[in-house]
Amino acid sequence: MASTNMGCVGRPVALRGTLRRWQHGLERGRIREHLRRTEAALRDANHDDLAPRQRRRRRRHLDRLADYQRRGEFPTNRTVPERTPLFVGDDEVPCAVAHLLLEDGREDLVAAVMDEEPTVRIEDLPADHPVVEWLEANGLTRAEAARIQPAYPEGVQFATSCGPVPCWFAGALVTLVGTAVAAASELVGYRLASGLFPDNALKRRGLLAYVTIMNLLLAPLVALVLFALFP
Repeated sequence: MASTNMGCVGRPVALRGTLRRWQHGLERGRIREHLRRTEAALRDANHDDLAPRQRRRRRRHLDRLADYQRRGEFPTNRTVPERTPLFVGDDEVPCAVAHLLLEDGREDLVAAVMDEEPTVRIEDLPADHPVVEWLEANGLTRAEAARIQPAYPEGVQFATSCGPVPCWFAGALVTLVGTAVAAASELVGYRLASGLFPDNALKRRGLLAYVTIMNLLLAPLVALVLFALFP
C-alpha cells in the first residue's frame, strides 16, 4: 500500500515539474523574442545627433544585448506575484539593462539600484539619476532602455504588456489566428477522415467527432501561446 501511495503522489509531482519546465521555456522564448525585436528596432533608429564616441558605445552595447539575448539566461522572480521588472533576479542573474551596466564595469550602479528598488522601471528614474546619465553617455535614451527592460513573472501568466499594440488588438489577432488554424485543421481532418471506414458509418462518425474535439482544443492552445509570446 505504501509503495502505491508513493507512486500516486510521484506522478502529479513529476507532471508539475514537467509543466513548470514547459512554462519557463515558454517565458524564456517570450523574453528572447522581446529582446531580439528591441535590439533590431534600436539598430534601425536614427541617432545622427550622437557624437562619434556615443555611437561607438551604442553599437557595443547593442552587440552585448544581442549576446545576452542569444544566451537566454534571464532573471527569476520568486517574490513578486505578478510580471514585474527585476534588475537582478533571485538567482543573481541580471536583467538586460543591468547586464549592460555590468559589462561596462559599473557594478556600483547595479548595487545602487538594488539598494534603492530592485523592481524599478527605467522610465520612472529621475533625469539626474546616475543610471540615466550613464545611458545618455553611452548613446541610449531612457525611453530606449525602458523598451529593453522586460518584466519577469513569478510564474508564466497568459497576460502581456502587448508591446506597441493595444492588448485588445493582440487578443483579437491571436483569436483570429487560433480560429484560422483550427478551421484549416478541421477541413483537412474531415477530408482525410471521411475516406476512412467506408463500410462502417459508426467508426467514421466517431473519428470525425474526435477530429472536431482535437481542433476545439487546438484553437485556444495556439491563441494562448501566441498571446504569451507577445513582447
